[in-house]
Amino acid sequence: MARTRSFSAADAVRAARDQFWEHGYEATSMADLERVTGLNRSSLYPAFGTKRQLFALALESYLAEVAGPRLAALETPGAGIEQVVGYLDSLAAAMAETPDPLARRGCLVVNTITERAAHDPDALAVADAYRGRLLRAFAGALAPETATHRAELLTGSVIAVLVTARLDPAAAAGLARAAAIEARTWS
Repeated sequence: MARTRSFSAADAVRAARDQFWEHGYEATSMADLERVTGLNRSSLYPAFGTKRQLFALALESYLAEVAGPRLAALETPGAGIEQVVGYLDSLAAAMAETPDPLARRGCLVVNTITERAAHDPDALAVADAYRGRLLRAFAGALAPETATHRAELLTGSVIAVLVTARLDPAAAAGLARAAAIEARTWS
């Protein structure tokens, strides 16, 4: 008779996600994943496959549970400049108010861009899709005549904020506030 699973796959993926988010893919070992999930390799591999497959699940979890909710107001039909400014203000607040070690995580997807996209086609695809999602969200909330170039500017600014967060969360908060101040002039 086969043993039944006695763990939550979603909780294990979240634990792995947080490990990858804080330390990156390369610096995370299988021993780290065993420690944070509370599972041994004989449970991890059958449930999630390879480290790379678990990382893909961690990225999906991040997009669904962290990035997605933050973008929801921007992606709502009828979103406008208020939602753009609200998104940027919330990003600034998250960088300024989050305890320093957590703020220094930045964004798992952006971290993946800098760590893996150059040599991992799957990571590149996720990163490109996220960048496209940001572009579409901003463009949909901006006046059509200026949406393209302003959406590019905002997307680049957000990526810069999220990279800067790894170095200096306070500076990242300042960048997000500066982008919000600029966006307010577009109404």
